[in-house]
Amino acid sequence: MLRIATTLIALVVALDGVAPATAETNQCFKSWSEAAAVVRQERLVAVEQLSQHAEANLGGSIVKATLCSAGQRYFYRLVVRLPGGLMRHILLDARQPSER
Repeated sequence: MLRIATTLIALVVALDGVAPATAETNQCFKSWSEAAAVVRQERLVAVEQLSQHAEANLGGSIVKATLCSAGQRYFYRLVVRLPGGLMRHILLDARQPSER
């Protein structure tokens, strides 16, 4: 039994980070210095506007925002702190934010 569990753990660790092949691969910007240039160039919604959106529509505040792309689409991965302290992961289109 221990041998099976060890094998399963090793398999999970080996497969961690291996994404299934898709037509579009999501790519996220690691730094905001890179992302800011894309936001300006592509005329995407700024994080300040997303903060207002989160407060108005969710009653929460953004804890973390990451700009990502999939082909020609741009989207934000957000972590929003809701009332009561709950955290929620949300994807928003970077051109026209609406919850997905």
